Amino acid sequence: MASQDEMNTAGERVSAPATQVQKSAVEFPSVEDILSDSTALPPRLPTERTDSLPAEEQTNLLRSLQEILKNFEGANEADVEAFKDVRSVLDKLWSCKLDYLVQAANVLANGSRNPSWRLPYGQSGILDFFLRLVASSEITDNELLLHSLRLGGNSCADTDENRLIVVKDNYTLAIIRRLLNPGLTQVVIPVLYNTCMDFESAHAQVAENRIAYILSKLIKDGAFSDNEALLDYSYELIELAAEQGKGVESSPDGTISLLLELAADKETTFSQSSCVVNSLVKYLENERFQHVCISNGMVERVLSVLQRSLSLEVNRSSVEEAKVLVQLQLKLNQTLAELSGSELFAKFYPLESPIFQTLKSWLTASEDQLQICSCVMLGNLARSDEVCEKMVCDLGLHKELISILKSDARGGVLHSSLGFLKNLAIAGNNRQHLGNAGIIPAIAPLWGYETVPQVQFAATSMARQLIVSSYENVTRLLEALPEGDASADKPTYLSLLLGLFEKTDSAPIKTEIGRSVASICRTLIPKAKESETSALLDSLFSLHKHIARPIGAMITQTQWPVVRSEGWFALALMASCKQGTAAAVDCLQNMEVYPLLENTLSASDSGSATEIEKVQRAKDRDNTIILVKELLSNDGALPEDWKASLEGLMNDHVSRAAFERK
Repeated sequence: MASQDEMNTAGERVSAPATQVQKSAVEFPSVEDILSDSTALPPRLPTERTDSLPAEEQTNLLRSLQEILKNFEGANEADVEAFKDVRSVLDKLWSCKLDYLVQAANVLANGSRNPSWRLPYGQSGILDFFLRLVASSEITDNELLLHSLRLGGNSCADTDENRLIVVKDNYTLAIIRRLLNPGLTQVVIPVLYNTCMDFESAHAQVAENRIAYILSKLIKDGAFSDNEALLDYSYELIELAAEQGKGVESSPDGTISLLLELAADKETTFSQSSCVVNSLVKYLENERFQHVCISNGMVERVLSVLQRSLSLEVNRSSVEEAKVLVQLQLKLNQTLAELSGSELFAKFYPLESPIFQTLKSWLTASEDQLQICSCVMLGNLARSDEVCEKMVCDLGLHKELISILKSDARGGVLHSSLGFLKNLAIAGNNRQHLGNAGIIPAIAPLWGYETVPQVQFAATSMARQLIVSSYENVTRLLEALPEGDASADKPTYLSLLLGLFEKTDSAPIKTEIGRSVASICRTLIPKAKESETSALLDSLFSLHKHIARPIGAMITQTQWPVVRSEGWFALALMASCKQGTAAAVDCLQNMEVYPLLENTLSASDSGSATEIEKVQRAKDRDNTIILVKELLSNDGALPEDWKASLEGLMNDHVSRAAFERK
């Protein structure tokens, strides 16, 4: 969700879009076009064959090759030099008819299943020969190509040295090109899989050769529908390619639509669905594909993928599968959050769009992930005052969100609901409407929600947001708790917040509570002469003896200088009314604020301080001077020992501070 700065009480808004933007079309180039577009072609075998050997000599060459291999059967290690003789035989057979070369390829491919022969195949040039053969477009003999690919795939199994040979001259492209031949797909895909598995360079290369688009297109067109093993390999290769940034960048725009179509396929297994969803998420991390998705009306399809994930069949006995499913749903929700956080999203999906109705209905869904998705995406739409006011005044979304807070919803749902409500609370009169709808009684129990600290903080921050410049909501915060919830030490909703302040170790929560108290002071104290407000101030300070202590936490924290300044101002404001003097003194005495008061009054500008720091220090010094003066002016409410101490501070430091400012 597009969050507001925690240090601000209001944020700038962008104007709401007036109309929905027209969606464009996405192109889906054919696999042939994709492969013909490739420029970095790998080396090939020479096309001219000048030395034609008699059939008998070819037979002898094949027999010699077979003898060499037979001599190595059962040996622990193969002789690289002897294998170089094999390469020489292959070069001679290449210049003749292919019949003998097919037989040689078959024999050598069978030999490549022997792990001890794989490295010598690479070192002797045998692997290079067959890779060049695969790259030679004039070779169309399926049997020869099949054995050549078999040899390549077997030679690369668990052998990084050979994988490097494949990658060095971009032979993965030559292998991928053979996918154009339906008779070879059953071997091409395992070869690519063996080459890529646990070898990052191969991952990157096949990705840049656009394997994700190619395989997605082939799967979508039903090329592997009768072969589950090939589908499994293909989905894994797509996922490997999606992890490569350059590969994603080089993919056609249509890749995202193909992935969405595969993700919606109800015939896929759980592992296949997992691969394609992970790939989809990776592609949608890319800004170009985010724009493609949003501007071409595909966000609804991503929502459908999330919804479908709730019905995926997992092995109930597999803890691992259950974890994977949870992660998939979390990733999809994060992806949807990023999509809806884009400025482009609101242009293509205004409140009048069908997607809004879907998200609105998900607010009351029984599935956590749908509720979270709805809150986050609608919250990201709430970027202008106009939209926020419409969501509250016309559509009443805040009422459904408040109902969520009152329910037994889990932490994630509560947190996302609070985030959405906080966005809504910033606009116009929405705070008033939220207060009227009973939001303060709804968030009050969440101040004690210790199991999920993020919820506790969000609920605390929500309270602060509600009372900014809202006399009515300040009044509601000071209302008595319902009978049964109230106690002598916690009579009001505010007392629950102050109780949390005393209990928590969280500095951000302490600061938020302090800023809430400061906001109450800014709202009420300037109106202290009004009879109704005067009565409220009496209740504020008589029922909450330690109300100034959260302000002390604002002053003593060191992370945000602006918050410290806000604290000094609030404490000075509190001291300016007679009812608040005792609370201000309690803060100075019990929150280690008095030493900081002395230091602030006595501090002089350092030559090394920045201009901003100098301005901040001057502001703090002015506020502390006002604080001391206000305390001394409430003579009857100030203990004698404190009066003497404060007068001493004024005499020692204030005149010097005034002189330094001159």
